[in-house]
Amino acid sequence: MSTYDDTKANGMNERGALLDFPGADELATAGHVEPLSERALARVLAEVEAAVATEGTTVGVATVTPIRRLTGRRRALIGLLTTAAVATGVVTYANNGTTSAGTGTGTHSEARANTASVFLDDISTVAAGQSASSGKYWKTRTTVGTAYISQSMDYYVVNGGKAYRKGLRPDWQVGPKDLDWKGLGQLTTDSGKLLGLLQSPPRPKSISPFDQAVTLLTDSPASPKLRAGVFKAMGGLKGVKLLGQVKDSTGRGGTAVEFAEAKSLGQVIVDPKTSAILEYTFTWTAGPSKGKVTHQTFLSTGFTDKIG
Repeated sequence: MSTYDDTKANGMNERGALLDFPGADELATAGHVEPLSERALARVLAEVEAAVATEGTTVGVATVTPIRRLTGRRRALIGLLTTAAVATGVVTYANNGTTSAGTGTGTHSEARANTASVFLDDISTVAAGQSASSGKYWKTRTTVGTAYISQSMDYYVVNGGKAYRKGLRPDWQVGPKDLDWKGLGQLTTDSGKLLGLLQSPPRPKSISPFDQAVTLLTDSPASPKLRAGVFKAMGGLKGVKLLGQVKDSTGRGGTAVEFAEAKSLGQVIVDPKTSAILEYTFTWTAGPSKGKVTHQTFLSTGFTDKIG
């Protein structure tokens, strides 16, 4: 008895059984597809990731399951995968089994870039909803130690339970501006204006716009509104891509975003529930420092009124 004998009893042939899932008609007839809007595509991919996580299936690795054993949940998963395939311009032709990229204006890489901007826009909303706070010092605790910055920009590190003053912390760089604690509080929170600052022509010894943004989000007392503006501005940078769900070096789950420039690659892991930066990795990909990697894992950041 063949695998599909039970479907024939219901008047369905083998091809009909294989295509008996949500979205099959669209997938089979798709030749040229128009990409979904950025936000709609982001939602589709998010639903696929959630469904995949529930079912324990990896996107891109096909597991053949007899149709007669498909549960409602798995049928829904296949439907979501189909929707994502059509939305990103990937068309599977049921008649010969070939897979090819769509010829529409949207490509898979462009879809991922667009999704990154939508993700960062959503994180912007999360950041804006965080409670505002204040304190005498900004505390940053990483896997290698704890540091404090005072309102007068004095920089302290804690070693062996004792605090040591290490001089003044350099001002935060935002495009053509160098801002201290007070200046940071006067910085615009408008994402469009922040993007314009980040995209300003680089100065001597200036860091990448992505690096500037991440530094503001981790190493500065930026308000919730400013953090929201910075996240949204990051989504407007050319070269930003969404990598998806990952774990940092301590095993915490988050969503990774990367930014590629001519000589460097920055990758940040964000906690989508809180907007906190979990980890940042900066790699030189060309030039004299090619191969050099700077890696920071942030355990916590926030205000405090005392050192230690």
